[in-house]
Amino acid sequence: MQAKAIVGGKIVSFKLSPELARAHRANAGRAMTDAEAVACVEKKRRSLALRRAKPYLESRS
Repeated sequence: MQAKAIVGGKIVSFKLSPELARAHRANAGRAMTDAEAVACVEKKRRSLALRRAKPYLESRS
């Protein structure tokens, strides 16, 4: 499957791997609600914050 993306203001065409093409087709027409998008971003932010704080938290125990 060929895909296109805007990179540095230019349109770049590239071939998707079969796995990514399958996932792209499976998700066609789907979109996150605003609440789902916020929850996803918050989950990633918390995960990163905990990963960075882990050495500090372990040294405090």
